[in-house]
Order: sequence, then structure tokens, then C-alpha cells
Amino acid sequence: MSRVLKFRAWDKLNKSFIYSDEGYQGHYVLTLDGKFQNLQNGSGGDEYIVQDYIGLKDKNGKDIYEGDLINFSVNNTVELGDADIMDYKNQDVHYSEEYASFMFGEDGFTPLDRIIMTSIEVVGNIFEK
Repeated sequence: MSRVLKFRAWDKLNKSFIYSDEGYQGHYVLTLDGKFQNLQNGSGGDEYIVQDYIGLKDKNGKDIYEGDLINFSVNNTVELGDADIMDYKNQDVHYSEEYASFMFGEDGFTPLDRIIMTSIEVVGNIFEK
């Protein structure tokens, strides 16, 4: 089973995202070094920041990309069976070279950690705080 590869590009000049499946004509390529190139007008390179879809959706069915800000809860269950739910707000999604994985927030939770997956909600992104 392979994961879905999808990307979005943050246009620094227009301050907006370009998604391949949302009304954009799709006349662009990603170079092998991950740079965005618009084939219609020749723009590209450092004018755009490319972000990867992490392969998960939030509780509302929205795709989660690196650079998104999310809210989520973590169930820290202790040995006695008592549940300790901790809420995290506005945590950024980023890729960790050290763990070769996407991470959530400063505490470094991975999507496969103890996160109650249905509680994840995209609430923004790092560019539109």
C-alpha cells in the first residue's frame, strides 16, 4: 500500500495557497529538488513554499498538510485505568528529519502516537496566523 502524494504551494507574493485540485488549472511542475514552477507564467522557485500532504484528514474530513495549525487531544492513560486528557491548541505540523516522520507541536507527537485521531482539527496554517 502506498501513500497518496499531494502538495500545495504557498504563493509568497499573493499570500495564498495553490492546490492542484481546487480550481487551479494545474499548469505547474515540482522539480526534483521540490521547487514549484508555474508553466503558465514562468514564476516559481523561491517565490513559493511547497508543503506535503501528510496522508491524514482531520475530524471534519479536511486534508492535513505540513504547516497547518491543529488542535488535538492526547489520552495519557495511567496504569490504574484513569484517563488524563490533555488538550493542545494551535500546534504546527512539521516534518522531523531526526524521526523521518511528520510531527505535531513542540512536544513532538507523531500521528501514530497516543493522539485520539478523531479529535484532530485543522484551525489554520503558519502563514495565515
